[in-house]
This record gives sequence, structure tokens and C-alpha cells, in this order.
Amino acid sequence: MVQLYIKEQLMASRGVPIIVCNATKQPQYLVTGRRGLRQDSFTLYTVAGQYIAEIRQTTLGIFPRFDIFVGKQKVGAVKKMYGVWHQFQFVSDLNWIVMGDLINHHYKVYHRTETILTMDKAILSDGDYYQLQITHESDVPVCILLSLIFDHWVVRRDKKPQKGGSFKAAYN
Repeated sequence: MVQLYIKEQLMASRGVPIIVCNATKQPQYLVTGRRGLRQDSFTLYTVAGQYIAEIRQTTLGIFPRFDIFVGKQKVGAVKKMYGVWHQFQFVSDLNWIVMGDLINHHYKVYHRTETILTMDKAILSDGDYYQLQITHESDVPVCILLSLIFDHWVVRRDKKPQKGGSFKAAYN
């Protein structure tokens, strides 16, 4: 089992490299890119800068689609769907199903009855992270890229206070 950490505030940033660390906080991977527009993508590299994989947004809308490439070969496509409190995604070609809890930030990826990935929010001494537990080492690139698109709607993009001043209550 492979355990990795991705800092939460970095997942929400646009265009800022994301560092994926192991359990001892040693950098393992580097992710560049952004999402939101058609043809936007996240690209996964080794720490030394060698290209590994990419996830590319192919459609816009509430339920966007993504294509996953390992090397230059397409290995799957993701279709997002939402329930009332849960999120469902299907990864075609890999026959994976993603089930997520939008409230508790808990996600699991299954292949038939086997758990491929578990992603949970982890609060550590140096900030909030997403903890990834990946069953097979060969699935690490795809699992990292999938994790970057899970929490899109719940993570606030900017950590600055909103413009327009602060709310001040007045009492008589």
C-alpha cells in the first residue's frame, strides 16, 4: 500500500505546481496545470522532471469529462455525476467507480469489489492535506490525477478575505 499526501490549499490553486509527498513528507511527484476550461489539464512528473501522466478536461459544464493519459496512451475517461450528498464518477476502460462524500471529503475508488484508492482529509501540524492510500503501486499516477478533480466544488479557490468589507452587526 502506498501512502501519499497533497496539501489542500495547493490543490485549489491555478497554475501553481503541486508537490505530492510520501508519509515522511519527502517530495515524490510534481503536478503542474489547472482545470476549469476545456483542454485544461494536470500533468504529473517525477521530482526529477520526467513526464509520467496527464488528465485533460474535454468538456465543460456541471458534469465535465476528463481523459487520462499514462505516457502518451489514453488509459481511461472520467465522467462526473452528482447525487444529493454524494459524488459518483465512472472511469471507463479501467472499469473503476468513484464514490465520494462531498460533506466529509472522503472518497473511494473501486474495481469490482477491490478498493483501489481511499482519499480522506487529514489535518496535520503544518496544514490541511488530502491523504491518499493506494493499493497497487502501478495505479499511483492515475490515482494522483483523479484525486485532483474530486473536491472541485468544495475547496475555496482563494484564501483571501472577500472584497466588499466585513459584515458589522448594529444593535439598538
